[in-house]
Amino acid sequence: MTYSSKPASSLTRRLECVRCGASYPYLQMTTSCASCEGKLRYSLEGAAPAWNGGSSHADAAGGMWKYLELLPLGHRDQIVSMHEGGSEIVELPELADALRGARLFLKMDGSQNPTGTFKDREASLIISRCKALGLDRLVFYSTGNTGRAYMHYAASAGLTTYLFVPAECLYKQTASIIKGPNNHLVAVEAEYPRIAPYAKRFAAANGLTLVAPLHERTEAYTTLAYEQVEQMPDCQFFAQTIASGMGPIGFLRGHQHLVRLGIRTASQIPRIVCVQSSETNVMSRAYQANKEVLTDADMPATWPDRLYEPTLNSTNPVNNYPELADCLRSSNGLLTDVEPAFAAAEGAALIRALSGRGIELQFDIEKSMLIGYAGLVRLATEGRFQSGDRILLLATGRGVSARRELMPPDLRIRPSVDDPVDVHARLALARA
Repeated sequence: MTYSSKPASSLTRRLECVRCGASYPYLQMTTSCASCEGKLRYSLEGAAPAWNGGSSHADAAGGMWKYLELLPLGHRDQIVSMHEGGSEIVELPELADALRGARLFLKMDGSQNPTGTFKDREASLIISRCKALGLDRLVFYSTGNTGRAYMHYAASAGLTTYLFVPAECLYKQTASIIKGPNNHLVAVEAEYPRIAPYAKRFAAANGLTLVAPLHERTEAYTTLAYEQVEQMPDCQFFAQTIASGMGPIGFLRGHQHLVRLGIRTASQIPRIVCVQSSETNVMSRAYQANKEVLTDADMPATWPDRLYEPTLNSTNPVNNYPELADCLRSSNGLLTDVEPAFAAAEGAALIRALSGRGIELQFDIEKSMLIGYAGLVRLATEGRFQSGDRILLLATGRGVSARRELMPPDLRIRPSVDDPVDVHARLALARA
């Protein structure tokens, strides 16, 4: 199927509270319902854009912003884009035996997006929203990929940013991204769950804008669904390595939009497969135990000193788990986890397959895709796939960059001793 845009006025777009049903203008950036503090969800209604029947090999030329009228942004001139999305799909038939005859396809976000990860979709939408709303002096926190992408896009738009990352993740901060004098990188000597509260305090104490609109971040990944429908309409499984599951949640939301608009049917939604590392498998353990919610008490008190893939350590599972569990149940999906040793051993075949096609990814920096592939192998050995099943795995890993030298942090801090106001002043002094 191929997509043809229509004027944005043909659709009604708004935010809806999932708890009380209150409605809000979609152009405002807010994180929860003012009446009941429930989660907000982006809603589409009205005349559907044209989706014409076409070849299953149709591409998604134009990137994610060809779907502008389906996304929470008002005008094309507000877009901050660096050619993210629209990545190709590559089949790896030599890996079918390991998957008991299932066919593996990769959605190549890792090698074709500007910072080398699928997070560029999210960064493009969020920074575009900030530009549209006149927001600047942005604060965000990340284990690596998300914050790195945000900084890259914000710097290109001339915005001031403060990024807080765990010191152990500095090896991901390669100098291949844009970073201006007003884009601050702060290394935090603490485990990631302690960084989020500090970043929030930092923003509040210094009158800055904390960027954390979950519903808008989710909408960025609806574009994966739109592209899948165009490029691979007969996809049966959509798979991704997850930290907190925002990608798969957004993928399902995209399909739900298409069903609501009468473009697709519920029976055409691929089953969603999520894979976690056994070191950060909070959501996997909860789902296997049939839990409905997660609480802070379910989160580990400590983490291993050297995680196989630190990017997958997130504080969002508590917030995202109910929606991810619903996402898996409604799509008849699967959630598993794999040990680092198993991911490394099974991932060797994936690396060889990619190398044979001249596709070289930085697996020393980003191991998420190895974890995802190993999870598919595990599920195949459990008989979860049939011969001939078509599986689309999001290639989340880091693409090769000409620059691999590390970007030094502007400041190193410890949340237990460094005052947020003092940290802001020290960053300003370092910039002067």
